[in-house]
Amino acid sequence: FYDLDKFVRTINRIGVDAVIVQDIGVAMYIKSIAPDLNLHASTQMTLVTSECRELMDRYNVSRIVPARELSIDEIKDIKNNTDLEIEVFIHGALCYCYSGQCLMSSMIGERSGNRGRCAQPCRKQYSVYREDKVIAKDEYMLSHKDMCGLYNLHNLIKIGVDPLNIDGRKKKNEHAACLDSI
Repeated sequence: FYDLDKFVRTINRIGVDAVIVQDIGVAMYIKSIAPDLNLHASTQMTLVTSECRELMDRYNVSRIVPARELSIDEIKDIKNNTDLEIEVFIHGALCYCYSGQCLMSSMIGERSGNRGRCAQPCRKQYSVYREDKVIAKDEYMLSHKDMCGLYNLHNLIKIGVDPLNIDGRKKKNEHAACLDSI
């Protein structure tokens, strides 16, 4: 915890607005040493209902990023039953794991997706074998398309979500240029 302690004390001293956290233990620790520092609960906390409100109150969480897999109605239920800010992803990678809870990146790519360093193993080609026979060779077995919330933007605005998040991690400039033209 030494590095975390030093890091939190430093960012608190210089006036950082908030910290995004995934781990409730880290949230608890931050509250103990920097009680006025706002926390934003990462989508990797897998918050899927408005019942998360009580837990988030304990740790100075001011904003939650609910799981990306939620429907408009589920997001609306959270928004209607809490005064927390709700940040919603409207574009970007839709991990094959629920709410980005991926360990495959760590195991295959030696980079933890749960630490913001996803190697995107789900977007690689794989071969599938049954016994010694190749069933599928060099195919995209796990890859999902990026989500695009453009067609639900009016619904998200209507229910009053706060910031909209366009995930652009590991994207080329051309990707951002295409988004700008939508």
